[in-house]
Amino acid sequence: MAGIGTKDKVVGLGIVLVFLTALVSGVSNFVNFWVAKNVNVNSDAFVVARNVVVALLLVPLALLARRDVRARLRRADWAKLATIGLVGGAIPFLLFFRGIQMAAGAASATFGYRTLFLMATVLGVVVLKERLSRWTLLAAGLLLVGNALLLTLTGPVWTDGTLLVLLATGLWATEYTLSKKALRDLPSRTVALGRMGFGGAFLLAYVLASGQIGSLAGFPLEQLQWMALSAILLVAFVTTWYAGLKHVDLSTASAVLVLGFPITWALEVVAGRRPFTIPQAAGAVAVVLGVALAAGVLSVRETFEAAGRAVLAGIRRATGR
Repeated sequence: MAGIGTKDKVVGLGIVLVFLTALVSGVSNFVNFWVAKNVNVNSDAFVVARNVVVALLLVPLALLARRDVRARLRRADWAKLATIGLVGGAIPFLLFFRGIQMAAGAASATFGYRTLFLMATVLGVVVLKERLSRWTLLAAGLLLVGNALLLTLTGPVWTDGTLLVLLATGLWATEYTLSKKALRDLPSRTVALGRMGFGGAFLLAYVLASGQIGSLAGFPLEQLQWMALSAILLVAFVTTWYAGLKHVDLSTASAVLVLGFPITWALEVVAGRRPFTIPQAAGAVAVVLGVALAAGVLSVRETFEAAGRAVLAGIRRATGR
């Protein structure tokens, strides 16, 4: 019994860490969407410089976690980390940031990123052999509906940027699957550093080959400020995400990560970037309930009861009663 209790505590800690990741993700999306749409920046140079800074910041964290890990890494481990860096720490960042800029505010582009949990769940079942209950599927339905309600379709439904965001999302889902397998044998901070370290190296090779290396010098002060904030948030994201993913199923962790979207929505409402509407508020509630159900915070009965109360509150607000 003691062993089972210990395992449950470890999983619980993993869930808490992923919840922290979702909080960081919500703030990070708020910042990055603003930068992509409003700051005049070479997206490739911005991403490369920021990710290299993140990799450098992760080095002391990884060394403090396991001083002997470098000596213990096998050739196969280095190959895994390099693949994770390419698939998750390099290509998708370029695609995503460029896609958001090209979409010019089209909500369909961000909706592509919001399907990450669906892609990750499918890969978790197929590749990692994770089991899904019907309640997990119900949670996935709530998350999908909630994200759809959170969107404000004021632009074209499909753009070239949408395609790039979808490609980036698929690569991240693939990388999370590879990372979950690597985390069975490696410390979470080693995987985080592998993702950002190898990713940074690949990104530097890309800007060198594409003749953009000169763009890494002479960032204006405004861009440096945004870059520093974005880098700090990304360090917090990868540190908490891989520490949590090590102890939690990918399907559950990716579902909890969806909580970042209503957090971003709430920040945008507070900042005056978008108006508060009942449909979007309902979407935020649906996401919160879906996450709670997927994480086991609420039972199915409690989820339906909470949903009923939220619907009644929305009706009263809309009718002024």
